[in-house]
Amino acid sequence: MHLVEERTTAEDTADALGDAVVALVRAYRHALRHPVASTVPVLELALLLGDGEMRLGELAARRGVCQSVVSRQVGELEARGYVVRRPDPADRRAGLVRLTPAGRELLTEAADTRRRWLHDALDPYADDDVRSATRLVRALADELDHRSTLNPTHEKAHEKAMS
Repeated sequence: MHLVEERTTAEDTADALGDAVVALVRAYRHALRHPVASTVPVLELALLLGDGEMRLGELAARRGVCQSVVSRQVGELEARGYVVRRPDPADRRAGLVRLTPAGRELLTEAADTRRRWLHDALDPYADDDVRSATRLVRALADELDHRSTLNPTHEKAHEKAMS
């Protein structure tokens, strides 16, 4: 079943692609749900911690959410034994968070599950079509990122929405 309505006019092409990307992201996030992680945001947080130990504020900034949201999610991961917190030696008021071995295992398991799921979903398509779609999506993502950095109004609206 297609979640995205086919558009027929040339001027609707960009809207159709936007709708398709939103549908793909929604389906991808739904498929990412892991039996061990209760929510996709918590798994995303664990993925960020895969880069190494971080302050809660840095995690919040990278996720684009307020620090209280990240603190609650870190608490959930900590209760499950996936992360540990410690005071930041440079600033005792701040805390650092890092993955435990069980947290690293969670990420490996989730990545393996995601990889198998994606390979299975792409199996019916020709490799050339998949490579073309990959190039287009990467180029579009780069262009949108570039344009968002050029538009300070967009950044201010985003900051206001997050506060």
